[in-house]
Amino acid sequence: MYNDYVVFDIETTGLNKNFDKIIEIGALKYKNNVLVSEFNYLINPKIKIPEIITTITGIKDEDLINKDTIDIVLPKFITFIEDLPLIAHNSEFDLGFINTNLKLLGMDKLNNENIDTLLLARKCLPQMYNYKLETLKKYFKINQVSHRAVGDCYTTNYVYQECKKRCVK
Repeated sequence: MYNDYVVFDIETTGLNKNFDKIIEIGALKYKNNVLVSEFNYLINPKIKIPEIITTITGIKDEDLINKDTIDIVLPKFITFIEDLPLIAHNSEFDLGFINTNLKLLGMDKLNNENIDTLLLARKCLPQMYNYKLETLKKYFKINQVSHRAVGDCYTTNYVYQECKKRCVK
């Protein structure tokens, strides 16, 4: 378990890392378990956002028209995270999109250590009926917006800290 780390989350136009686009990246940097910096960018995907994604995230096409594209935002994200460990909920999904886009930009994939709070919660909270971030948010009574990158980062960090308390002796 880490005390210096970055929690991150993305929002996308769909579930397929080879076809769909990243429309938001959020990240929170912690040093000694204290929030020291926030990263939050909406991204112009250069495609129309599916209605279901707007319904889930609240992000509309007009919100992204004048925003930077992934080729501008992703290098900023890489600089932000440094070589710190990364924490995400269902990290395979988020890292899959990030690494696919890094490859398309001719950049190296991420080699940062990572912790998946989905797997951590399964281990530390065996009483749960599922481990969706929304379910964990309700369980812990976390008052954060859902399905937006930074809001989900705050929830993920809370889950991480609770699992550290419960599972690491």
